[in-house]
Amino acid sequence: MVEAADRDGVLTPDSILVESSSGNLGVALSMIAASKGYRFLCVTDSRCNLSTRLLMEALGSEVHVISEPAAVGGFLGARLDYVRALCASDDRYVWLNQYTNQGNWQAHYRTTAPAIARQFPELDVLFVGAGTTGTLMGCARWFRERHRRPVRIVAIDTFGSVIFGGRPGRRMIPGLGMTVRPPLLDESYVDEVVRVEEADAVRACHRLARRGFLFGGSTGTVVSGAMDWLSRHDMSGLTAVAIAPDLGERYLDTVYQTNWIEAIYGQDVLSSDFDVPVQAVHQTAV
Repeated sequence: MVEAADRDGVLTPDSILVESSSGNLGVALSMIAASKGYRFLCVTDSRCNLSTRLLMEALGSEVHVISEPAAVGGFLGARLDYVRALCASDDRYVWLNQYTNQGNWQAHYRTTAPAIARQFPELDVLFVGAGTTGTLMGCARWFRERHRRPVRIVAIDTFGSVIFGGRPGRRMIPGLGMTVRPPLLDESYVDEVVRVEEADAVRACHRLARRGFLFGGSTGTVVSGAMDWLSRHDMSGLTAVAIAPDLGERYLDTVYQTNWIEAIYGQDVLSSDFDVPVQAVHQTAV
């Protein structure tokens, strides 16, 4: 998205990049802005992990935290309202707008999907988390249009998100899910949708950690949804890949912090002792 803005002359030496992000893109843009000499302002909300905010600030970015949700659109609506007002007040601000920017899904069409196909040429099922749906749409389009064999695309969403319909609800883990339907989404490329409770995402993170993999809340959501889908289907000879969008270091004070977990989801959320089936681990690439 930054390369396209550079190429099209949208960015000038005086430009200030601005974007609404719950974390991952904000960190990526902080790194890119620092390397290219641009100023960057990330507009996030109170659910953004503290370590993520500190990381962006350490990279020289400014972070504005929205503390109150909008009456329509929740925290995302409030973030977007702030970005629009900012851009209207000063033409130095350049909003890449990950929610509508075609460069979002095109990046995954050019890079993520071909990389998966090279490593897993016999791929049968691809599990992709849904947020802006850039990763989902880029991968789904590539496998529909370019791959030599059919691949089933399973979108993973979280309860409380309205991406694929349903009522909005409380979501405490940043990353996946939206309070509005993503403009980039074309459901004709999606074969199935699996919705995951946040408590199950937390459990999946702890399962993976017990095997030596410290992943973030979005990855826990994707893995939980993938395991649910695999448990309901014949896995013999199946090659399945789940895209892991985040690591766990930024979630040490939330998803991996007992007091936070119990305050949000109750004392029994981690009481059941379970493990990831060995067969599924061998057949599912994260």
